[in-house]
Amino acid sequence: MSNKEKLKVDPRIKRTKKMFKEALISLIQENEDISKLTVQNIANRAELNRATFYLHYHDINDLMEQMIDEVFEDLNRTMKSPPGDYQTMKGSQTPPARLVSFLEHFYRNAKLYNVMLENKDFRKRVFGILLDIVTISEENRKAKGKSFQLPKEILVSSSLGIITWWIQEGTPYSPTYLAELITQRFNY
Repeated sequence: MSNKEKLKVDPRIKRTKKMFKEALISLIQENEDISKLTVQNIANRAELNRATFYLHYHDINDLMEQMIDEVFEDLNRTMKSPPGDYQTMKGSQTPPARLVSFLEHFYRNAKLYNVMLENKDFRKRVFGILLDIVTISEENRKAKGKSFQLPKEILVSSSLGIITWWIQEGTPYSPTYLAELITQRFNY
């Protein structure tokens, strides 16, 4: 679909797709087993019918794939734009702007990410984005004559674990504060 076509999407279609996505997320949160979900369950939860579902999706996997693609498109757009103003903790270094944008996106979409982080392929893609962030941070550190004490993959794995915990616990810290804590891990 071209950019022109995307701009002309009927608002009713957007609303319908949003209802199906929200229904899927809520059902996964309740059951935690996507293999037991049916199109009828999703349609009932969305208060729409199965025929409407099939107008937009081939099956449940197609719905999931479209959701994942949209999430990553939105995440990439978010990371390209500069994050909002944020204060740093006293004595700490400023976290990378991409990390703050990344966490702000997770914060705004915490309910979705809480479900999606259970998906192995989704986690791999998130790992790749975090690895890019750490790689850029490492290049900046090398330019200043510093380096990480641990391999990047270990830093990314621990960061992903922290982010997963943060999402599962209902985001008890602000994205900026969490970015600062993660950045401190990079610095030691």
